[in-house]
Amino acid sequence: MPYIITKTNGTLLATIQDGTVDNSTSLTFIGKNFSGYGSPIEENFVGLLENFNNSTAPTKPIQGQLWFNQTTKQMNVCYDGKNFKGIGSITVGSTSSVANPVTGDLFWTGGSLYGYDTVNGYTLVGPVAGSNYSSWKFGRELSNTITQNAYFPAILGIVGNKPMVTFSNAQYFPDASTDIGVNSLNTFTMVQAGLTLPGVISGQPPVPGSNTISAPGSSINSGYYFWGTSAESLASVAVELTNSSANINGFVPFTTNNAATGVQTLSTSPNFYFNPSTNVLNVTATSAYYADLAERYEADETYEVGTVLVLGGSKEVTTTTKYGDVRVAGIVSEKPAYLMNKDAGTDATHPAIALKGRVPCKVYGNISKGDLLVTSAHAGYAEAYTYENNPNAVIAKAIGTNSDGFGVIEVLVV
Repeated sequence: MPYIITKTNGTLLATIQDGTVDNSTSLTFIGKNFSGYGSPIEENFVGLLENFNNSTAPTKPIQGQLWFNQTTKQMNVCYDGKNFKGIGSITVGSTSSVANPVTGDLFWTGGSLYGYDTVNGYTLVGPVAGSNYSSWKFGRELSNTITQNAYFPAILGIVGNKPMVTFSNAQYFPDASTDIGVNSLNTFTMVQAGLTLPGVISGQPPVPGSNTISAPGSSINSGYYFWGTSAESLASVAVELTNSSANINGFVPFTTNNAATGVQTLSTSPNFYFNPSTNVLNVTATSAYYADLAERYEADETYEVGTVLVLGGSKEVTTTTKYGDVRVAGIVSEKPAYLMNKDAGTDATHPAIALKGRVPCKVYGNISKGDLLVTSAHAGYAEAYTYENNPNAVIAKAIGTNSDGFGVIEVLVV
């Protein structure tokens, strides 16, 4: 009788028939009543002990298998059931203790980390240890602010041994003897809480015993700019916000382009404003990409887009198998143009139900454009209205068509 071998995660690895051996992996699996089973078993143990030591990788690895590369003297791991990647060695000392290093090997010495590659040999990773390196450095910086000999934690970004940016949870004037002080090649005349670039802060240290800090300058003056998407922020130097007792409504600003000069400016309109006392946004008109007005209702289970729901069930809404049910509530919307009661829950617990507008709808039977639709005997589906029904059961008008059977068409919820 064959036996089955499964991996640690429970998936099938191999089925071993009686009197046979299986070589679907780097090990040899032996079936019942196989003659000469001792040697393969012992060889399996040796293979595991030496991590399949060979100059070539095992051809039938499984995920997580280790292989010692005899040529490079490097340990490798199979990360996907097919491919191996090296595991770099990490040593501590004045030099690496690995006689024949390979790409990825690391060693730590004197507060610095070095990494090896075949082109450059060992190269400094960090922290900074010379004028030609860049790194991040964490330390406590001495301050001359208010209290002498006070230290503040800071993270310092260094390029070419020059401080370029600092992060701190406090604001202070650094002492001249610190890494970021005025004697450095690039100086921080002042450090603020958050991110500070060198030379951006104007003013002098406050008078001892005072908490007054000079007003910060502009980063434009320092010559250091943020790159990437942040670069667009350079166009705006400052925006002042003020309160007005004459009008509690706050006008909402937009950017506009001057046709004559091409300069972008901020503009406001009295027809578009936010009332902070009522949390109401007032507008003259709006437009949207999508096409229905929806509201969240609690459902007794999760329903897919286009499902027709009625009021009832163990929660607020459910499906029905009654043809022409007057309890009809709406149709589950995919992308509402306007969603009411939006924080009531998620799509799984409180689906957005289209009350008005254009949405996809699950339908059954022969339907033509313009047909009135009511609930169907098939749960969650709509059918064509017959004038024997109660007109209060009508939920929508068909925009698309459907032949006999089940389908999905666009409808106009009425």
